[in-house]
Amino acid sequence: MASSIANMTYIIIGGASGMGLATVQTLLARGAQVAVCDISEKNLETLLGSLAPQNSTKCFARIVDVTDRSAIDSFFHAAEEHFGNLNGIANFAGTGGHGLGTEAVWQTTEEEYNFIMNLNVKGLFNVLSSGLDPGFLADRASVVHIGSIFSQKGFLNGAVFAASKHAALGMVRSAAKETEGRARVNCVLPGVIDTPMHRANLARVKNFTPTPATPIPRDGTAQEVANVVIFLLSEESSFVTGDAWNVDGGANA
Repeated sequence: MASSIANMTYIIIGGASGMGLATVQTLLARGAQVAVCDISEKNLETLLGSLAPQNSTKCFARIVDVTDRSAIDSFFHAAEEHFGNLNGIANFAGTGGHGLGTEAVWQTTEEEYNFIMNLNVKGLFNVLSSGLDPGFLADRASVVHIGSIFSQKGFLNGAVFAASKHAALGMVRSAAKETEGRARVNCVLPGVIDTPMHRANLARVKNFTPTPATPIPRDGTAQEVANVVIFLLSEESSFVTGDAWNVDGGANA
């Protein structure tokens, strides 16, 4: 895998914590260059401060709100000016909302609906419509969106979240048909992964158990998701597009 990643350049959105951070760190370790954005200035500062000296020039970072199309456009073009050719994009930006696991659909406010859909659906639309504009990415580029196992099933007391993840998978698969051979577009569907976001849900909701017991009886790690994302970004997956890759310990088996 390393040979198809070294000297490539990737945009990682939501790359300053959790699964996105693991992906950034692994890409840099394997010789790639990374343009990373995140909504959290603090997390970006921590990332930049943790870089080894040899990687400081290989990482370009900016604060970006993925729901702001002009901010996405500006970041993408700044990354292109900074590095030149761009070989792919991975989008980790997303939210479960403020009441995931506690609100039935009839209890969900319109404001909460808009918050979730703006980030999980409009944000992805902004990434795909800007990133897949012909001529922006290098030929044979790869785009990976991080969805959820709930892109394929319902979520008890999380109807809008599940709807947003279903919509995102439909958008990814449609984009894969539209780009044909010039770019591949795939979706990774994590299950329960040990990340800061999951730990926050555990602290917020007593006995937060979004999935039943899985064949692999543990939570996944951010690195395990990053490994699959990097495979899909690389030329190792050159005949894979429009697909959904579960990284869930068998929860959707």
